[in-house]
Amino acid sequence: MKVKVGFLGVAHPHARPHFRTLELLDEVSDIVAWDEDNTVLERLRSEDHPKLEPGRPTFDRIMEREDIPIVVSLATNDRNPEWVIRAAKAGKHVLTEKPVAASSADMAPMLDAVRGAGVRLGVYYTWRSHPIVNELRALIDAGVIGKLLSVEGRMVTSQVRFRDPAHWLFNRRIAGGGILSWLGCHWIDAIRYITRDEVASVTAIVDTLNEQPIDVEDTAGVVMRMGGGAIATLHAGYLLPISQAGYLSGSYDTYLGFRGLEGNITWYPTEDDRPVVVESTSEAWNATPRRELKYVVAESEAYGGRYGQDFVGRFIASAMGVDQSAGPCDDGENALRVLQIIEAAYRSSETGHMVSLEQDREG
Repeated sequence: MKVKVGFLGVAHPHARPHFRTLELLDEVSDIVAWDEDNTVLERLRSEDHPKLEPGRPTFDRIMEREDIPIVVSLATNDRNPEWVIRAAKAGKHVLTEKPVAASSADMAPMLDAVRGAGVRLGVYYTWRSHPIVNELRALIDAGVIGKLLSVEGRMVTSQVRFRDPAHWLFNRRIAGGGILSWLGCHWIDAIRYITRDEVASVTAIVDTLNEQPIDVEDTAGVVMRMGGGAIATLHAGYLLPISQAGYLSGSYDTYLGFRGLEGNITWYPTEDDRPVVVESTSEAWNATPRRELKYVVAESEAYGGRYGQDFVGRFIASAMGVDQSAGPCDDGENALRVLQIIEAAYRSSETGHMVSLEQDREG
């Protein structure tokens, strides 16, 4: 199976690695790229990209072409729902960036369009495809740590000054939010995915502390009560004072920890040399109650590495009907839920009160 993919939004911060991912996939025969900014498009065309189809297609022309069944939508957060709606109504399957929209309210007409057109939607929550993430999920499913009591997450990266404060990512009107919507969303999604549990309520404090001219939060502390009773915390921020400039070369300090009645699991996702540590008092682990699990994750030039490449490959297989169970496809409800959790954090910080997700959805 070979498919042509429409690539909408060359100027997006993640456009280059997403484009490279498509180039690496055997099932992608051609990439038809478009952007409102002809300068960035011409720069891409001046480089060596054998799969890049020649010519200067318009957005509408890509929508009209029956030989392009899949598009990647990389608009700014405020405009992305519009692009996805147009693609869905044209019968295109859509793979798009998180957080998908600037607000959860903006997602409603988009989700209606996707469902009405019967197309597949995928969101780049690529950590769901990470082999260690799925191993942690399996360990918790197997009861290795027993009843889940708490989760600790940390997503800390380079300060705003290394990331161009004038970028639309730091403009609330366009982005919708700051560190939580751009990077913290990954950890919110991963916690839900690994524990198979949903966030019931949120208490948070967010602020803008980097002394840069931005109007979104750059520092956040979020406490989430999970549906099963566990308490999850997330510390997120643009806080590291030593880093290279740029979005893809920044420094990271990340952590995920899961604590249960019978054990603990700790993992430092961006530190490849550190093992996953599992401690368990369960009977099955009596002989070796503490284990250090070392993984060698396959490398790739794709966004997210080999697992990111596989993520996109599975989306294409599912969208084209080769394997309907392949994923990562849903009707957008997962991305909507993450946005609702983030917005609950903002409301909690503004009001000083806990925000119930059930009341939030009803209201």
